[in-house]
Amino acid sequence: MSRPTGLRSLSHGLRVVAAAAALTLLTAGSAQAATVSQAEASAIQIAALSTPLIPSSDATNDGSVPTVTDSLDGAIPLFPGVTLTNTGVYSQTAVAGDDGTSAACAGIAGNGGALSVGDDGTCSATTAGPALVNLPSFAVAGTGFRFRLEASSLYSYCTAGPADGTSGFSAGSTLANVTLIAQTVILGIPGPEVRIPVNANGSFSIPAPFSSVISLDVNKVDTTGPQTSATALHIGLGPNSSIASIDIGRSVCGDNALTADVPGLPLTPGGIATAAATVAVLGGSVYAGRRLRKDQAAAA
Repeated sequence: MSRPTGLRSLSHGLRVVAAAAALTLLTAGSAQAATVSQAEASAIQIAALSTPLIPSSDATNDGSVPTVTDSLDGAIPLFPGVTLTNTGVYSQTAVAGDDGTSAACAGIAGNGGALSVGDDGTCSATTAGPALVNLPSFAVAGTGFRFRLEASSLYSYCTAGPADGTSGFSAGSTLANVTLIAQTVILGIPGPEVRIPVNANGSFSIPAPFSSVISLDVNKVDTTGPQTSATALHIGLGPNSSIASIDIGRSVCGDNALTADVPGLPLTPGGIATAAATVAVLGGSVYAGRRLRKDQAAAA
């Protein structure tokens, strides 16, 4: 015996509403699965090199694991064209969490030292001696120039929260006992070494003739969000940085996911309202179907 036309139409409508409700909840779940947090850390970068002096550490989290960490450390390598051995270590760490937060720390420290990122995203350094970094030598108008860096530690750090958040965004640099040692070479004869202390607030000056062939930019920071970044020390070698452009301690955090797309957090207000409305329609339709069948049975 076939069902009345009204019941068949109602049954079809219930199936449509049920499918819509399932699609609403599935779409909300899919949005959460797209969550991403990310960070990048680079201890030493030299512009224009086809192969990086040190590969950067990159961490990206799609929300499927609690934490993604990418770290790299080792002895400070020779710069192109330099034969004098450096001392000290480079260290870089990038961390991306499934909660929409990320952190990074990168730079150099003395022999036996290291940089580490804590659970709260803070960066700390340990060191047992100074790092010595020999920069490429060059000559301008017959005068040779030699430069090297000395530092207990020299690094940057950053943190970032969910892209639409108002907290968790920070960046900065630490320059501990950093000194630039400069020297001229004329007719093959080295001149006296000039020591120039370098601090994070930039309150130092480079004397002539070195000021025309080297530039230093310290603690370049951006904390505006949703991406934060810091470069502890930028070095331009040669007039207008024509010889080399070097970054020591470069950290980048974010962009991270929106708060609503972080796994484990509630649905967005719009998603909740849509799901609630769908359930209400479904419930009302079920009630109407039961009432219709009851009325038809009583009339039979």
